[in-house]
Amino acid sequence: MSYGIVVEGPYDVPVYEELIRKICSPNVEIISRPVGGVPRLMGGFTKLLKELEHVRRGRPVDKALVIRDADRGDPNTIEGLMMKRIQGQSFSFPRGVQLIAVRRAMETWLLADEEAVNAVALSRGGQRVAPIQGTLEEIVNPKERFRRLLYQARLPYDQQVCREIAQRTKLDTLRYRCPAFLSFERKVIDC
Repeated sequence: MSYGIVVEGPYDVPVYEELIRKICSPNVEIISRPVGGVPRLMGGFTKLLKELEHVRRGRPVDKALVIRDADRGDPNTIEGLMMKRIQGQSFSFPRGVQLIAVRRAMETWLLADEEAVNAVALSRGGQRVAPIQGTLEEIVNPKERFRRLLYQARLPYDQQVCREIAQRTKLDTLRYRCPAFLSFERKVIDC
């Protein structure tokens, strides 16, 4: 099984790769295309989907995912806008294309499992942090909140730390703390 993912930026790559592996299989092949922000993603993801049709020695990945943050927007509305951009186009991915707007931001999901953050912090000589109370998907700026959490844990905000936290995040905890994650999970699995 192979996935092609088009994402906003380089910090998204390790998180989505690890979450897809947790959902599907540790051995799934993932080819990532970070684009450098929402405007570039919205303006160029159709071209990248066409590229992913030929990325495996002239053959397509099995399934393509285009993933962006919804920030303060409605995920369903944003996914509808994304769908309009590919309306009338066909792609040769055997398991199709899924367009995904993550409620708020990817960092919301990294806030969900403080034990994952604590495990990474302790393995790197940092310190434990307290769980974030309340509804995570209502945090207006989860990226800033995540950065503060990492600062408290004495961790840098970098791609490797994000990957390590995603690797240790329990899917059950993520589903419970971020109910919109279930939509992402279904789209990863569904054909």
